[in-house]
Amino acid sequence: MVMNDEGQLYTIEGITAGVIMLVTAFTIFNTGIVYTPGDAHITDMQIQQLGYDALLMMDTPADSSPLYESPLAKMIQGDHGDQFKYEFNDYLNKHTGTTEIVDSLEYNATVFNRDGDTIHSYQFSNSTMYETSQLTREPAISVTRYVWLSDRPFVSGYDTGKQLVLLEVLIWRR
Repeated sequence: MVMNDEGQLYTIEGITAGVIMLVTAFTIFNTGIVYTPGDAHITDMQIQQLGYDALLMMDTPADSSPLYESPLAKMIQGDHGDQFKYEFNDYLNKHTGTTEIVDSLEYNATVFNRDGDTIHSYQFSNSTMYETSQLTREPAISVTRYVWLSDRPFVSGYDTGKQLVLLEVLIWRR
């Protein structure tokens, strides 16, 4: 009589496969979900990118010739905060309709310039109608852009001639 041990091999394979499945299921059901700080700020990152894109679009000159002023530079030089408000809001509100965060954004834009050791700044534009909405707001996201000006802004205290100013826009959700 010839001994056939195929039955034993099938039994060992079956037990091994069962143990592997049990260990896998145990591992999967016992692992916890760890939220990292980066997961909580995905919305903030989207708002920041939206702000950078809006400023980039506004700072792109219509003519590609060198040293042609962008619409954003013209707004800063001419103190056209209302025009900035209209265009910046227009860019912020462009969306696909899949999210509601863009409909609840507010901002405050400030222009900074360094003159030697002195830093000048002034509020350029904001979207809020009441000062209380700036005091009782969500944490803001800062978006900045250096803007080249062919001449000084309308505000006194700036040098005449070509210069670079920093436009900082704080964006927050209502």
